[in-house]
Amino acid sequence: MEQNGCVTKKEKVNFYIGLSGQNMLYSLIGGSFFTYFMTDIALFPALTVSVLLILMKIWDGINDPIVGSYIDKHTFKNGEKLRPFLRYTPLPVGIFTVLLFLVFSTEDDLLWLRVAYFVIMYICWDLAYTVQDVSIWGITSAVSSDSSDRDKFVQWARTIGSCVYSVFSTVIPMALEIVVNITGKSFAFITLVFAIIFGLGGAMISKRSYYVNERIRVVPQKKQQSLTESFSLLFKNKMLMLVTLANILGAFGFGANLVVYFFKYEISADFLGENSLIGALGLTTIYYIITGVPGFLGMIFADKIKKWCKGYVNALIMMQTFNIIVRIIAFFVGYNGNNLWISLIIIGVGCIPLGASSIAQTSIFCDSIDYMEWKTGKRTEGITFSMQTAFTKISSGITAGLATLSLHLLDYKAVDDAAVSVGTQSAAFDKWIWPLVILTPAIASILYIIPLLFIHYTPEKRLQVESELKERRQQNEQ
Repeated sequence: MEQNGCVTKKEKVNFYIGLSGQNMLYSLIGGSFFTYFMTDIALFPALTVSVLLILMKIWDGINDPIVGSYIDKHTFKNGEKLRPFLRYTPLPVGIFTVLLFLVFSTEDDLLWLRVAYFVIMYICWDLAYTVQDVSIWGITSAVSSDSSDRDKFVQWARTIGSCVYSVFSTVIPMALEIVVNITGKSFAFITLVFAIIFGLGGAMISKRSYYVNERIRVVPQKKQQSLTESFSLLFKNKMLMLVTLANILGAFGFGANLVVYFFKYEISADFLGENSLIGALGLTTIYYIITGVPGFLGMIFADKIKKWCKGYVNALIMMQTFNIIVRIIAFFVGYNGNNLWISLIIIGVGCIPLGASSIAQTSIFCDSIDYMEWKTGKRTEGITFSMQTAFTKISSGITAGLATLSLHLLDYKAVDDAAVSVGTQSAAFDKWIWPLVILTPAIASILYIIPLLFIHYTPEKRLQVESELKERRQQNEQ
């Protein structure tokens, strides 16, 4: 069944507000701050953090497609299969977010208990969050049968969501550091307070995403009946698999998660002046502002980039190529003195087109759902967008896991903030931290491009698929 009409303004406002709440919450967990929290606030050993992150993301890789398959097979009485989940998942997601940031001890002899608690809380959080995330992005493919209307909806959803995520993931660490310095409270306590405000609070705001209409509901074709068949359809979706592979390979740019350690141990504490309330976390925030804010220009002009590159696949290749070039330049500029600011500005310029990458990927995912319906008669929003959430979490896990593994190999030892100074860490750390921060994302971009070269879904093919699907749906309604 297909309901007529485009997405209304009221629906868009509600959905974007709800999506903002979800991204506010995820900013605590999805960015490099989560790794820093584990190593320097919860004081887990770097090797333990690396193992935990990698194992958790293996769990994500198993869990997400199963959740997506369940969503595809399950239909509510009103014909919807996505929207009702947006009503009931926010509260458990918020509660488990708070519990995930509870540091009840930092004693070495209780490490096994702390690890066990953390793993249990993460599994619970991840299960609830996955159901919500698959539903919230899956419904973007069902809000309209008009691909142009859907593309605009996706573009603004990605732009607003990424904007909120970027703002909170960069500002929260700096705000946390300033509050700790002003109040004298521990990082662990203030982090828990922030988890309540932004985690539980963001989750409650995310409930607003429920108020969007799921126009494309159950297509009256034979539905997949088993998990095996769901996975079979998944692996037949060539576009989906290639973009997923590209993102997993892109996770090898783990240097992005080492930025805070670079500022903490390689940049003088008085870099911004004596008695400054801004330390390593604050400098990291400044880094992400300089290198991240330009990306919003790419989001705003995503549609123009798509037209100029003749499709989003070509646009993604262009973005990654530009990133490779600017990072190589920034590496040779270096970070001594004012050269640091020059390097950051260069990277920021490279991030302008890169900002549209999430929009491009989501659009390709929506296209892959249409293509699979055109080819097999079955829509797979659940299993498809579970792969999006899976590769997002798996990629972040690989990135964080490799980052903390590199810290271990560089003989990194977390130290108290008061004792930090340039030269505190090992000679290996001092030698390799800059190349790792700047060049690993460039290497990841090279790897990212390779799978995209095998996608051949032209704008002409897209129009053909959309036109024929529209005719089929009209016939099925008669």
